[in-house]
Amino acid sequence: MKKNKTSCCNPNTGCCSPNTDEHHLARRNFIKQSALGFGFLAFPNPSIFAGPFNFDQESHLIPEDKKLSPAWVKSLFERGQPEIYTKEQLKYVGMPIGGIACGQLYLGGDGKLWLWNIFKTEYSREKDHGQRFDAMTLGGHYKDPDKVFAREKRPLEQGAAIRIKTDEGHLIRALDAKGFPEVSFRGEYPIGKVTYHDEDLPVDIRLEAFSPFIPLNEEDSALPATIMNYKVSNNSNSMVELELISWLENAVCPFEDSDEKGERKSTYIGSNNLESLNYTVSDSLKEKHGYGSMALSVLKDTNKTILNLATDSVSDIENLFGNMKDEAPSGAKTSSLSKKAIGLLGKILSLEPGETKEISFVISWCFPHLNQQEHETGQLLALEGVKNLKRHYYNKFKSASAVSEYIGDHFKRLTETTHLWNKTWYDSTLPYWLLDRSFISLDCLATNTVLWFDNGRFWGWEGVECCPGTCQHVWQYAQGMAHVFPKLERKLREETDYGRMFNEDGSLGHRDETAGRYGSQVAHDGHCGTIMRAYREHKMSKDDAFLKRNYSKIKKSVAFIISEDKDQDGLLEGGQHNTLDASWYGPMGWISSLYLGALAVGKEMALEVGDYDFASACDTLLKRGQKNIVEKLYNGEYFIHKPDPNHPNAINTNIGCHIDQVLGQSFGWQIGLPERVIPESETRSALKSIWKYNFAPDAFLYQKQNKPIKGARIYATEGEAGTIMCTWPKGGVEKAVPGMDKRPDESETWLGPGGYFDEAMNGFEYQVAAHMVYEGLLLEGLATMRAVHDRYHPIARNPFNEIECSDHYSRSMASYGVFLAVCGFDYHGPKGHLAFNPKLNPEDFKAPFTVAEGWGTFEQKRTQKAQINSLTMLNGQLKLNKLSLGVKSSVVKVRLFLNGKRVKAEKTTFGNTCHVEFEEQILKLGDQIMVDIKY
Repeated sequence: MKKNKTSCCNPNTGCCSPNTDEHHLARRNFIKQSALGFGFLAFPNPSIFAGPFNFDQESHLIPEDKKLSPAWVKSLFERGQPEIYTKEQLKYVGMPIGGIACGQLYLGGDGKLWLWNIFKTEYSREKDHGQRFDAMTLGGHYKDPDKVFAREKRPLEQGAAIRIKTDEGHLIRALDAKGFPEVSFRGEYPIGKVTYHDEDLPVDIRLEAFSPFIPLNEEDSALPATIMNYKVSNNSNSMVELELISWLENAVCPFEDSDEKGERKSTYIGSNNLESLNYTVSDSLKEKHGYGSMALSVLKDTNKTILNLATDSVSDIENLFGNMKDEAPSGAKTSSLSKKAIGLLGKILSLEPGETKEISFVISWCFPHLNQQEHETGQLLALEGVKNLKRHYYNKFKSASAVSEYIGDHFKRLTETTHLWNKTWYDSTLPYWLLDRSFISLDCLATNTVLWFDNGRFWGWEGVECCPGTCQHVWQYAQGMAHVFPKLERKLREETDYGRMFNEDGSLGHRDETAGRYGSQVAHDGHCGTIMRAYREHKMSKDDAFLKRNYSKIKKSVAFIISEDKDQDGLLEGGQHNTLDASWYGPMGWISSLYLGALAVGKEMALEVGDYDFASACDTLLKRGQKNIVEKLYNGEYFIHKPDPNHPNAINTNIGCHIDQVLGQSFGWQIGLPERVIPESETRSALKSIWKYNFAPDAFLYQKQNKPIKGARIYATEGEAGTIMCTWPKGGVEKAVPGMDKRPDESETWLGPGGYFDEAMNGFEYQVAAHMVYEGLLLEGLATMRAVHDRYHPIARNPFNEIECSDHYSRSMASYGVFLAVCGFDYHGPKGHLAFNPKLNPEDFKAPFTVAEGWGTFEQKRTQKAQINSLTMLNGQLKLNKLSLGVKSSVVKVRLFLNGKRVKAEKTTFGNTCHVEFEEQILKLGDQIMVDIKY
């Protein structure tokens, strides 16, 4: 074939002649410079373990020598390459691509949208709950991944295609895995990047799909819309003429198909910045599920628009192009409910050699009615005050076209700021895998895990429509939302925990607005963790208004947990309900460490408001508990649980090694407590024990071989590593779950809370990984997190759906805590203090940060005799009067510069931290502060 000449090709056959070597070379050059930005790479993950292991010789079933592969260990610390998925790796990809609390919509690996759960809340535990476990345990006792991932896959028509004019006619391709032999996917939540390659085409196409996502701006990050931005590049040496179209089915009231009930309507709407197809239905369907509107829009530009209001099939793509019009219709088109009504929009482009043009489509929706829904007990979740509420976006937008118009009017700001955050996040020296996994879990905010009501309430399930009430002892693990959207966390503390769930005696219920089984019972771990979170929310504020408004209730909640310490020894000993769904009795490292953490933050908040007597009372108990937790619960290696003999049938861990045994100190690091919760040496020893006894080379095999306790939820397949919740290296497992020894040995039935012990659950793994990093166990911490990341390899399961008790589990947002630990980040907004102490490659470090009113980038360069730190604001502002920086030795001299101009500063060095204090500055967009340190 001659260069720039292609044969007329049937898009369904994919048959085209090869192109010339020159054209092939141009294509390779394009690939290198594509929007993926880092080269066209599959991502071969090195094996975790060098092995082999002889488990028959390991009575504990977890080898002490982990035999980590040197190549894998090296990859933990290196910047590495972005993970780009191709071929079979695309199969299970589903990245949430809508706004916060706007329903659930996935971007597939080939750029098509699927799992359209935007119409109503419709999860059925009876039908779907087990499938969520299937998705995680592929290769275990569920062995049919295709069946698992087939549910609700693309229930409506949506897609895109391109038609290129050739000397012989036209060449047509659907923009998906069927239309292109080479498709690659790079997921950088919130942006999905898809590249389409075909050696026989003179163009290459790149898609960037996202909903606006701007840290600290929760309103603009909660738009019910997805932007599909296509970039088409002419890689030939001749002009190319083409058409690119997108289509979307009118699926309003998708569950109705009786023509007698009404009809669907498609209407063309032209505005200043957009041309739209607006989808509605007859008012007679107003009370039906999925009533509302949808819209398909294209951004206006100098290129001619083509459209088709409605067709009933997209099976013949060539015919679609033939029926496109280049004039706006004068009226609407109606369609019967029993037939599909699919609208199309597109552009006609002419590209000079080497030229690239963009086409931006917007898919928007407005389905504000949540409808009544049943939770797992068969009772209505929607209690009074909830059941008639609508989605938050309905306050601002009454139709899908209104959403599109808002995006069109603010397109430049919304898209540029979203891209700026994406660039800021990845413009870092940190490993790509760590940046990916730290942020992916925040995608649960763009799923049906969360609801944001039109009265302002923010509300969450534990996972997608599973276990209601923004459960304290699950959500307390999450660190991501508090730092990316701190206003939403403050709403939860103020309106939920210290609002509807607050009792006058200071106790806190642990699930919002629920009854019966999920009543107002105090969960002791969640109660203590919520007190600690209140301190975090105060520090992530611009001033002390939040603390002042809520201090009296916070103080009461601290006083309540103190009252639960009956002998006032600094340890909790009575019944302690917790996230493992049972009440444990007797003192344990886990919940008593959280109690000590609550005392520590009670002291700090009391000091800030001048309540010195209460601060002193908290401090007295804290010191007593710090002494007793070591003397009574530390066994020389780790912290144990001493069950209460008066409750012989209660679940316990006794002398087992539990993953959360020092959780209070872990949370203490996350919120920047100025003093330790638990002594350092014993804490580090406990973390080393968790690594030694709980980090399993084969979490699947461990659970299968561990006879005394076996649950149905494995969360790993054969050969996948994970950190087990609790193990018994010194015996005692038979006492942990009374009565479990009486069940059949090979039962696959999960027997209540006792089944948790054998599981490897990523939210718990993330918190212990972060803690290890904070305590200087960098290898162990990174390895613990990376094992989770590797389990979510796209060959086996969806990398963007972290599962525990359901899809997109909120506890997974603990992953952001590992990022904070690696950065050594701490911030106190009301005081104007900011701190960094990089743990990974401190000689050459760069990473993003967020504060109460803005975000930017922090950099550090360190040599033997000097250290340069710089902080640059890229969005919003920062009030600052003190910087605390990790240093490697005593500091001789410090110089401070603001935008290149010297600023007077005072330095104080304590240990390996240098505190630099100066007159308060308000850093705004583009401002940079630099610290020059001499050793």
